Amino acid sequence: MYVAGAFLVMFVAAGVGATAAVVVGWQSGDVTPDSAKTGMPEGSKTETSSTAKASEDTAIEPSSDSKNSKDTEYKASFVHRATEKNSRGDYTYISDPSINGHPNAIVLVSHKKDPRSASYEHHIGVWYTAAADKWAIFNQDRTAVPAGATFRVEVPLESASFVHHANLLNTAGNYTYLDDPLTNGEPDAVLSVTQNWNPGGGGGVYNNHPIVTVYDAKLGKWAIYNRDGKSMPKGAAFNIAVLAGANEPAR
Repeated sequence: MYVAGAFLVMFVAAGVGATAAVVVGWQSGDVTPDSAKTGMPEGSKTETSSTAKASEDTAIEPSSDSKNSKDTEYKASFVHRATEKNSRGDYTYISDPSINGHPNAIVLVSHKKDPRSASYEHHIGVWYTAAADKWAIFNQDRTAVPAGATFRVEVPLESASFVHHANLLNTAGNYTYLDDPLTNGEPDAVLSVTQNWNPGGGGGVYNNHPIVTVYDAKLGKWAIYNRDGKSMPKGAAFNIAVLAGANEPAR
């Protein structure tokens, strides 16, 4: 473990063979440093069945299955709009048959820009609340989600997605390296990434920083890193999808 960690630190510092890549699902804006914290997102409360039912009004566009979704890469894709009924402080409930009651689902979200409104100055993520059996989108800085905020939600196929956990062996500085057959040795892969506060439910870790991916040609692996240079907290987790056709041999 010591040798592997030292190697990663040396490599990240040198930046050998790194090639920048596009990331889907991170939000730009001013960053307020925030150390890793555990517990429920601020404003979280154990809900009764009546309050959970009230959260079902999610103001979304109809979901689609894999036959109708974009290039069959997603089994569901829809737009979610935050309202007073579906939001609780710093998070807003999502409701869709493809993910309701599924704490191990892989959910990707990104803010849907509206030219008529100001840019969304928050880094976002998703978390699963067992009390409501639903996923929710939350602000990493724990500020309230404003009514009217709109997000694109996509649920990738299981065969093209996975969850990555930052730990002592794969993380150094502001980097955490992925290790999955979908991405290893695939420099032309197209990755979509969303921070997942608590994979499988339970407690979680915040990472209030903009994230980007990069391919390490020497190691043959992709990495996620905090673009502002802040340390990647151990325990941070990420939902990752590799788009269909991205794993064709490099030319």
